[in-house]
Amino acid sequence: MSNKMFEGMKIDVGLAPVSLASTNATSPYFSLADYRKAIAVLEAAAMAITKTAKIEVYPATDAAAGGAKLLTGATATITANINVTSLTLALSNCLNTHTIVINGLTFTAHTNTTTLASREFSISGDDTADGTELATCINDPTYGVPGVTASNNAGTVTLVSTVPGATVITAAQGTGATITVATLKALAYVELDALTLEDGFTHIATKVTTDATILISTAILRGGQRGAITQKVGASASV
Repeated sequence: MSNKMFEGMKIDVGLAPVSLASTNATSPYFSLADYRKAIAVLEAAAMAITKTAKIEVYPATDAAAGGAKLLTGATATITANINVTSLTLALSNCLNTHTIVINGLTFTAHTNTTTLASREFSISGDDTADGTELATCINDPTYGVPGVTASNNAGTVTLVSTVPGATVITAAQGTGATITVATLKALAYVELDALTLEDGFTHIATKVTTDATILISTAILRGGQRGAITQKVGASASV
């Protein structure tokens, strides 16, 4: 009988959800004494174009951050609208020939006609109607965006992975500026697959830096344990 997942990986909150306004925050330091591997995970919420959230892993000699310094290469940066989990396309009086590029595919606004094979969507109605036409194009099984599902709400089209976690999404304005792209959620991680910390370093923490006001959180998962893991949580269930 195989072990349960919670018996094979220690899961801890690094940084509880916090809004960082162009600043940084560092989590508590967690011991690696009983573990051979670790993953530090960053989740970021709403982000405007060009904004970033960076996760770094810092080793230290103790839980009080003794001698802490950045682990070489242990950095991952999320940039808004690039390889994100979900994002929105907000239409505002979209004009003929204006375009939006999604995962390398270009969708073009047309005065009055939606043509799926040409990835053209009609803008003959208001923003709500135009958003529905754009979503129809994106969702088309032949000419749409593979692995991505679009839904429209009053002219704001939300894009998500059809199978959660299977596809990331990149979008950018093409011609014109009547479709605004904004990130809803994004993920990044740093994996320490073969721990090679310098002598004396026994703990790690996550540090997150943003260049805008962004809601973030981190988690630390430790594995390759040398003994039994005991999870201490507020509530749990196993079925």
